[in-house]
Amino acid sequence: MLPGLPFANIAHLGWAVRDIEQTVKNFEDMGLGPWRRYILGEADGGHDFEMREYEGGMDNRCKVALAKWGTIVIELFEPISFPLVEKFLESHGEGIWHFGYSVSREQFESTLAEMNEKGIGIIGRSQYKNGVRMAFLDPSKTGGIVFQLHDCPPEMEDYFDTMGIMV
Repeated sequence: MLPGLPFANIAHLGWAVRDIEQTVKNFEDMGLGPWRRYILGEADGGHDFEMREYEGGMDNRCKVALAKWGTIVIELFEPISFPLVEKFLESHGEGIWHFGYSVSREQFESTLAEMNEKGIGIIGRSQYKNGVRMAFLDPSKTGGIVFQLHDCPPEMEDYFDTMGIMV
């Protein structure tokens, strides 16, 4: 992680898709994979939420597939019930709906405060039971793409690295 430059630490690209199986197949045909799959919003997905404050809240569900693409991760989302992704698909079609950034625990709140001071608000936030926090920045201020900040503590980065995937 680069100190002082949270937006230089891109960790993943979040893709909105209508058919996750077909998209995975297309990416596999391009040589990308292997894939880790789960349902976001279910306990076995590896994201055990304590709190989710954005449209749909704790009821949001998505099929998710992740794979490494060089130094970053591709994160595919097929909504089951996830208004943010559904609205993106309706208005833009399939494509990248968010850039995911890793920030230090110390940078998380200070980055959000600095963005707020500059008029870039938060459209949602969540916290996992393991303490990892996440926030979505307002896409109307970031060129139509959601910037997603995660504050993964070093032990979580080590965990994801052992899986071969940093999310």
